[in-house]
Amino acid sequence: MKRKALRKLRLGKPCRLTAGLTNHEHPAISPDGRLIAYYAGPYGSIQVSVADMQGRFAWAVSPQGGNNTQPAWHPSGDALAFRHQHSNDSKWELWEAKLEGDALPCAILADPQWHYKHPFYDPAGARLTYFTDEGSAGVYHIWILDLASGERCQVTFGDAQMHCHPVFSPDGGRIVYHAYEGTDETKVPAVVNLFELDIASGAVRELTTGTDQYKHPFYLDGSVITFHHERNSDGRRQLCAMHLKSREMVKLTDGKANDKHPCPWIDGKGRQWLAWASKKLGTELAAEAIDFDIFIAPLR
Repeated sequence: MKRKALRKLRLGKPCRLTAGLTNHEHPAISPDGRLIAYYAGPYGSIQVSVADMQGRFAWAVSPQGGNNTQPAWHPSGDALAFRHQHSNDSKWELWEAKLEGDALPCAILADPQWHYKHPFYDPAGARLTYFTDEGSAGVYHIWILDLASGERCQVTFGDAQMHCHPVFSPDGGRIVYHAYEGTDETKVPAVVNLFELDIASGAVRELTTGTDQYKHPFYLDGSVITFHHERNSDGRRQLCAMHLKSREMVKLTDGKANDKHPCPWIDGKGRQWLAWASKKLGTELAAEAIDFDIFIAPLR
């Protein structure tokens, strides 16, 4: 997408896909656009579920019990990776669930010493990126796992930031992520900015330099990312897009509805869509106002 087109980018009329007295978060649209994955439930019993694009026929794909979050689709569309925690005080692990056949969900990476979080497949399905504190307890960096050989390599370094939420570019050559300034997880409010890593050279480019929170980046195409911006002044979030070369940003929502976790998708006809978690619409029950639900809308 060219910079001129970014300036004209608008979010169309949203459609609400989930409802209920619990949070539904972190949507991920399947490669063929037929299904949407997300996580839902109270902490201690969070499940990854899959539904059709009207929010119907939802079923859980993660193991029962514990916490399961951050689903990511395999490029083939027949499997989901996600992070799993056996109990609220155990380490996070990376798991995968096959959507066809009788195979049960199984662990990809697990170690009682380290946390493994936010898996994401490369476009070929050959590698998995994630972040972990392996070898640097409590300080997170981004790693890449070769799924065929099992070989792993660390690709971000340093002790001044926490590197999180890695996502491969459409060509598999770059990773966009957000980084917490400092390594104190208890610091509130946090300062979080966006970065892009060139995998071959190891070069890192800072995309934002604010004092708020810029989080959960995702490539719309090779030249534009979507993300959410959280204002530290009031905690409100809004969806944004950025042209990577110029770093020019546009706002896609107004910040009044607390929108987060944008996931873009381009269909077979080149039409662009965005799914996200929000408190956007009027509620069926008064108590629903406190919960996040999944929405989808065209990007025009």
